[in-house]
Amino acid sequence: MKRQTGEVRTPQALPPKAPQESDYQPPIGPPPAVQSSSVNHEQSAAAPLRLASVQTSSQPSPSRASPPVPDTPGTKLQKQRNTTYQIRHVNWLDESRDGKLPSAGLRNSPIMTQNANGPCPLLALVNALVLTTPPDAETSLIETLRTREQISLGLLLDAVFDELVSNRREGSSEKLPDVSELYSFLLALHTGMNVNPRFHKTGAFEETMEMRLYSTFNIPLIHGWTAPTDTPAYEAFLRSAQTFEDAQNIQFMESDLEEKMRSEGLSAQETQTLEDIHVIKSFLNTWPTQLTDYGLETMSKSLRPGQVAILFRNDHFSTLYKEPNHGALMTLVTDAGYAGHDEIVWESLVDVNGAASEMFSGDF
Repeated sequence: MKRQTGEVRTPQALPPKAPQESDYQPPIGPPPAVQSSSVNHEQSAAAPLRLASVQTSSQPSPSRASPPVPDTPGTKLQKQRNTTYQIRHVNWLDESRDGKLPSAGLRNSPIMTQNANGPCPLLALVNALVLTTPPDAETSLIETLRTREQISLGLLLDAVFDELVSNRREGSSEKLPDVSELYSFLLALHTGMNVNPRFHKTGAFEETMEMRLYSTFNIPLIHGWTAPTDTPAYEAFLRSAQTFEDAQNIQFMESDLEEKMRSEGLSAQETQTLEDIHVIKSFLNTWPTQLTDYGLETMSKSLRPGQVAILFRNDHFSTLYKEPNHGALMTLVTDAGYAGHDEIVWESLVDVNGAASEMFSGDF
């Protein structure tokens, strides 16, 4: 994703251009997995499938209009495959590969951009694969994206499959999952993905089939929604709600426990549970962007200079890069509104709410 070459210099921030909405255990290795009943990223943002147009007679009449014809599974699949996404070509300095500067200096890479209903889990994955492809490797995915200004979902998925069986996976100890299972999963990614963050482990998610399939591509999926180990919040999560789903479910017990406390009193265990619920609610309200100061610091320390990962934050997935010279965390700018701004490639990740973030060019 992001890298530099040439002389070391302090990043020069570019003035932000009317921003549009865009949005570890990382070092290497498949990320922890997710749960289908957890945080629902952007499922609601998915564009509904269209119904076939209503056919009427040449003389319109309410009594003679044909009823809507619903999509069949086949037409639904075809419409999904025909969905198109825009491609943007960015120039960036790649310094991550074995600590060596590429001889060509600025490197040009094709990345997918995102509109209001963009496929952020799929988009983040594809862009991470592009940026981690060695500059001298011409994979099917790179070629497919480089030669186009837009791409259909069907063609994109075909290229991603070719990527999986390419020599980039040589040396991987993992067996490829069932082809039809993986294809169905990738097809669903363009509308969203369910993940269930673990609160007591930085970067970790609940193990699910979705997470297992996502990890097939060996790009770390991480988050920073965690509490320091020496805080009441950490202890509360460890005791009573280790995942986001657990934290949601345990809150249903609050009213019953409070009523019992007033009427007959609570046992020691029940008292502890009620206290944990209050601490957990406070934590969730304090860090609504799904990123904490501690989590941000821990992520930065865990990632290697020049490493690419996929960050989950604010119910959104973004391609994350640790800039090698200064160790700054950067996210790839994929908003379609910036497509005409060649000078904007990265956005700094320096706080939990983006208040101090700045836009940077490809060479920072």
